[in-house]
Amino acid sequence: MKKRNVLIITLLSMLTATGFVACKHGHHRGGFDEFDIEAGVNRIASRLDLNESQKADLEKITTEIAAKAKEMHGDREAHHKELADLVRQQTISRDTLDRMVADKMEKMQIMADFAADRLIPFHATLTDEQREKIAEHIEETSANRCRFFRH
Repeated sequence: MKKRNVLIITLLSMLTATGFVACKHGHHRGGFDEFDIEAGVNRIASRLDLNESQKADLEKITTEIAAKAKEMHGDREAHHKELADLVRQQTISRDTLDRMVADKMEKMQIMADFAADRLIPFHATLTDEQREKIAEHIEETSANRCRFFRH
């Protein structure tokens, strides 16, 4: 009985945490479309004073990353159904949970590698001033934001 309660509390905590993360500012429920990508590229290009070549590279990179993300989320509904079915069961297998987590981590690593392979060459095209602007932005936003709630 004690194990069951711990498991239920753990699952509910995971679902609650997922809800907070999914509802954070900037989350796009339906994914990004070409208008979001264009607006993001224009905002970044303006803030960093990108030249036309850099802006074209950034647009290509963001389009590729968005397409890869959309492709990787193709089976999202099936995973949500699998999780819902799992929660409805009287008992949950640790192996099943471990497999689900491992699958998610593998997808995240694939996406991280995909993005890094594109962003590293782009970084090399940036000037010192542009890199400094990015660094300042990172420091400013990390110091002024709470993880789950906006200030």
